[in-house]
Amino acid sequence: MVVESSALAVQLKSQVFEVRVTPAGEGASCVVSVTMEYEGLDGAPLAPEDQAKLVQGYLDLIKRVEEYLIAHPGEFA
Repeated sequence: MVVESSALAVQLKSQVFEVRVTPAGEGASCVVSVTMEYEGLDGAPLAPEDQAKLVQGYLDLIKRVEEYLIAHPGEFA
């Protein structure tokens, strides 16, 4: 989830997330890899719990996209 409206957003000058979805074998399983890069306004790194919140927000967004695609399989075939 993009953090533009969150309390974390005011601590960041920029953020980039790279998401890779790799099939894990037969069936619907996959592995999602997330790489996060950000620049804080003051140059200091975010606290580990804030980093975890950012990653979890993006993972939640990916899950919502997956749910939509499963519910509407013909839209992006």
